[in-house]
Amino acid sequence: MDLSVFFAGTAGSIPTARRGLPALLVRRGGDRILFDCGEGTQRQLVQSVGLTELTEVFLTHYHADHWLGLPGLLKTFDLRARERPLAIHGPPGLRELLTLALRAAGRVRYQLDLIELAPGDLLERDGYKIAPVPVAHRVSNALGYVIYEDERPGEFDPDTATALGVVPGPEFGQLQRGETVRGVRPEQAPSTNQNRHSWRPLDRRVRRDRNRQTHIRSPKLCRTQPRRLFRSRQ
Repeated sequence: MDLSVFFAGTAGSIPTARRGLPALLVRRGGDRILFDCGEGTQRQLVQSVGLTELTEVFLTHYHADHWLGLPGLLKTFDLRARERPLAIHGPPGLRELLTLALRAAGRVRYQLDLIELAPGDLLERDGYKIAPVPVAHRVSNALGYVIYEDERPGEFDPDTATALGVVPGPEFGQLQRGETVRGVRPEQAPSTNQNRHSWRPLDRRVRRDRNRQTHIRSPKLCRTQPRRLFRSRQ
């Protein structure tokens, strides 16, 4: 599946002549996901890759340089007669922020789904996942986002399977489906590519203090073991 990342803005706090305020567009298959939307983001997109119909928007935190371009972008979609709902994600406080922003900019006629996230949440998508993680910033509820694809078996290695005693034919198909054949499990054979890993978040851990405030520790990331009868596609 195709995946590309376009940096629409990389400046901090104030724009420069050559750099816009923070905004990053991820294109994954047919999905178009915008992370942050600083002032001038839609113009940066119009004069570069084009202002596409976004699938989702994710905000990392609510300093103005990271979201001030969003009300204008939402209004542009409205003027273009957008009908498809748009999901906007962010830390707690998102609903209050967008309520105030659209009170000034004006309502839109398409549906906005405002989804507040916390570290440890997991968003399932078609073939990949998005996980919010805590980051160190001047505000306490800033988030980063991890995008990782679902594990894929890669390209089957018939030579390794044959050397282990598996008979070519239907038994190869059984192994490709993750079944054990003639006592051989997919993970038993040496991997033809030891560097292939997929990532997944562990469950979040939550503790409460005496004031009953919830503190969520960073979800750890771990590597899963590769299926050793398969090699990565180049």
